[in-house]
Amino acid sequence: MNQVRAQTRVTVKVAPQASAGLKLLARMLTLNAEELHALVQQELEENPALELADEEIIRITAPAPAAPLWEPDPTVDDSDSEDWLESRVAAPPIDLKAHVWGQLRLMAPPELLPIAEHLVESLDERGYLSTDVEEVALYLNAPLEAVEQALALLQQCDPPGVGARSLQECLLLQVNALCARPNGESDTELLCAARAVLQTGWHDFSRGRWHALQRKLKLSPEMLEAVVRFIREQLQPYPAEAFAPVELPYEQLPAQEPDIIVRASQNGLHIEIRGISPDALRLNAAYLEQAALHSHLSRRHTPEEREHIHHYLSRARIFLQALQQRYATLKRIMQVIAQRQYGFLMTSDARFLQPMTRVEVAQAAGLHRSTVGRAVRNKWLQLPSGMMVRLDVFFDASYRTAMLIQQILERYEQTGKRLSDAEIAEKLAEMGIIVARRTVAKYRQRHNILSSHWRERQRLVG
Repeated sequence: MNQVRAQTRVTVKVAPQASAGLKLLARMLTLNAEELHALVQQELEENPALELADEEIIRITAPAPAAPLWEPDPTVDDSDSEDWLESRVAAPPIDLKAHVWGQLRLMAPPELLPIAEHLVESLDERGYLSTDVEEVALYLNAPLEAVEQALALLQQCDPPGVGARSLQECLLLQVNALCARPNGESDTELLCAARAVLQTGWHDFSRGRWHALQRKLKLSPEMLEAVVRFIREQLQPYPAEAFAPVELPYEQLPAQEPDIIVRASQNGLHIEIRGISPDALRLNAAYLEQAALHSHLSRRHTPEEREHIHHYLSRARIFLQALQQRYATLKRIMQVIAQRQYGFLMTSDARFLQPMTRVEVAQAAGLHRSTVGRAVRNKWLQLPSGMMVRLDVFFDASYRTAMLIQQILERYEQTGKRLSDAEIAEKLAEMGIIVARRTVAKYRQRHNILSSHWRERQRLVG
């Protein structure tokens, strides 16, 4: 018993927590135009120090409030930052992708770094890989073997299990990591049995068929019980669980109005960020006057009145700064996209979509990668042709292929014949895009494109 207690390790993990104000500012980047309007209306109702601008716009040049919504972090160096708000909104305290990418940059050879970077960006909130190696190879025009090699390096990173494509693979990666420890740090017999259960007996294990599992692997009842307890208690189903929480993706209804409009003119492309402009709001003049009087005549206000004035003014300043930051960030991101995706924006033809990652946009725009991820989420873009696309169409290979599939169907099915998935794959191959029939079916289902049978029924019904 003493030995067991001696081997028991208690690890206390302390993660820095963002304040409520910081979370609100970071959330503002993810809002579409309609959600932003609702947020502004709510703030106008709750904060008397904020109001709509009628004539003169009051700029935010006042000194920092006496009672900020959060205390500055002395460990953060803002000397190279363009904006103090950007440095705090854009850099989360703990980020799984940044943690993994820091390791991969030292492990991967130079020729695999672009592939490794794309794989890191494809990790979901659980730490799983949200794409297939075939999709990555197609998107980056890279050999499949190179993608698999980069994935193998990713799966060697900490935390164990990161980059898995299924729960079974996630648990196996963790067992393999434990087996790689120096001799004496692990129970070799238990780990070997756990690996056998996960590799050979997964079908029975996942369904709780303990007798069948025991017979298949020739395990004693005691060993089987120990393995089951070990897998349930020592292995993590979600590798990213120990990292900072992120917002889970959720389905969004198609936006009725675009968040960004791109217009073509003789001078090039014009970008319009929709939603409430930062200049449409201002600080309340009465509150500013009372704050100025307080700075000169301290006895004029009670402590409660001073606290009220400083609280709501500081809240209004931070809200306006976040609104300005959202507008400037979207503008910078769209300028980079317009340079890289000029052909697609002008023609609305998916064949002109160029491979692009959020990391590339972040580097070109001078932003943090997480800022770009937040800013492109849940946004709709209107092209010069009037076509509406999601803003993340530029970062997902499946969007490009799905749009090409839709173009093929519109072009070749006007005569009445419905193309099969194999025939669609042949048409894509003629465009230089080599995908298997099953990949066509997967893209169709992901983007709600009907099968040939249901397209025919839809045509007959009218």
